[in-house]
Amino acid sequence: MLRTSNGRPGAGGEPLVQTALAERPLDPRRRILDALVQTVYERGYDRTTVERTLQLADVPAEVFDEHFHDKEDCFVQAIDEIIGEAECIVLAQFTQQMPWAERVRVSLSALLWALAANPQAARVAIVESLGAGAAASERYRSALSIFVPLLEEGMPHAAYSQHLPPQTSEAIVGGIAAIVHRRVLEHRTHELPELIPDIVYFALLPYLGHHRAQRVARTPVAV
Repeated sequence: MLRTSNGRPGAGGEPLVQTALAERPLDPRRRILDALVQTVYERGYDRTTVERTLQLADVPAEVFDEHFHDKEDCFVQAIDEIIGEAECIVLAQFTQQMPWAERVRVSLSALLWALAANPQAARVAIVESLGAGAAASERYRSALSIFVPLLEEGMPHAAYSQHLPPQTSEAIVGGIAAIVHRRVLEHRTHELPELIPDIVYFALLPYLGHHRAQRVARTPVAV
């Protein structure tokens, strides 16, 4: 569903949406999810219908009813898979045996490359989910929450940790999410890898200070 390109670290596998669904998967549920994501990307969640999705997936309505309650349920299942893979990408990088700052750098790099490689999935999960009902927006917020404790591990590295507000990590995650959301909203998802040094610097600055954060942020990720 989400994957990285150019040899960048991340999860493997096929992307969630393939161009015009040219290579249709045999699994009808997968075809419906692929078709829904493509339709939402092209038309927006509000203008997406089950009928249009089934037409694109070439699947009868009876099959849809076997797997989903309604459009919202189908959408939530689709973004749950997209966001779940994004979470796996981050955690796979963050659990490597390396210093905390390096783990933050490679995790953010892998995530941004994965999003850039899959603009349809990125827009559906990051933009459209916020207007698709309480369950969808909550799934997005839950994904952001996993980043907070990862950044809080940097607290012992801060020279004056007692002066950092308790919401520091939460504020950093919110700021990064806002930056990513804007690029995806403006159909500039492909630009996300260009922001890696600045976003990594932003994430590390409160804990490492300017010089150390800049040194880590400007270090290229090994391919």
